[in-house]
Amino acid sequence: MFNNKFENKTELLNQVSNILQKELIDDPVSESQIIIAYSAQKNTFHEVDLRDISLQIIKNIILQRIKGKPLSKIINQKGFWKDIFYTNENTLDPRADTEVMVENVLNDYDEKKSSKLKFLDLCSGTGCIGISLLNEFPNASCDFIDVSKDAIEVCEKNIDKFQLNLRAKCYQSDLFAEYGYSKFQEIDFIVCNPPYIPIDHYDKLNPETLHDPKISLVGGIRGTELYEKIINHLVHLRFKGSIYFEIDPIISEKLIQFLLEKELKIVYKKEDYLKLDRLLKITLSS
Repeated sequence: MFNNKFENKTELLNQVSNILQKELIDDPVSESQIIIAYSAQKNTFHEVDLRDISLQIIKNIILQRIKGKPLSKIINQKGFWKDIFYTNENTLDPRADTEVMVENVLNDYDEKKSSKLKFLDLCSGTGCIGISLLNEFPNASCDFIDVSKDAIEVCEKNIDKFQLNLRAKCYQSDLFAEYGYSKFQEIDFIVCNPPYIPIDHYDKLNPETLHDPKISLVGGIRGTELYEKIINHLVHLRFKGSIYFEIDPIISEKLIQFLLEKELKIVYKKEDYLKLDRLLKITLSS
């Protein structure tokens, strides 16, 4: 571990990051800053006062981290877009890849930023997508849907954290089963990050990813089953808005083929920061 001898927080940061680096942890400096800030009950390393740091908390986190547990699952929080969200073992962790969706929705609705938009966050998990958009659209409202009761509880906790209760409502539902069909007449757009890992790819995932619940990762045999079910529902409901889907290169070709067969309009496909297929915008209007 470390020797407990340091004159300032930068020296402590160097000690912690050296330990993580030896364990081949990606981005050890950033993780070390988060760990130290968490131990001091601060949001950022910059805010930390040396007197507030808990060495015991830091040691406990490092011990779990070097055993392979993701930092987010240890401290139950993960940064996304401009905020820090509560997360736990019952939800998919927010990921930087998904910020591409938030960025593009904001670009598309820039001129309507102050409008009373109504949108749906489907397969919401922590609610990080919908909540980030609510924080950007001050007059918008959002309904959150997830099949998992435990995930909905996490989403509600984040809604409470950001004091968005008057503009957000949660539904535990298998897609649209418990969500009134008439509500779709009010929806301007849908954001959705569904499970999309083909079942035979699951065991090949990064060990840290396997700490996320399997239900939030596996999207059936092909990985496209949930997308197909969602699209078929929306076509049946004659939904005329747009839907933003997070995608993955392993399923993008199959999904696009399905959409073309349905004669749906693919407005655009976007890549993430690693230049991988990550977002599809689809419109169901004729």
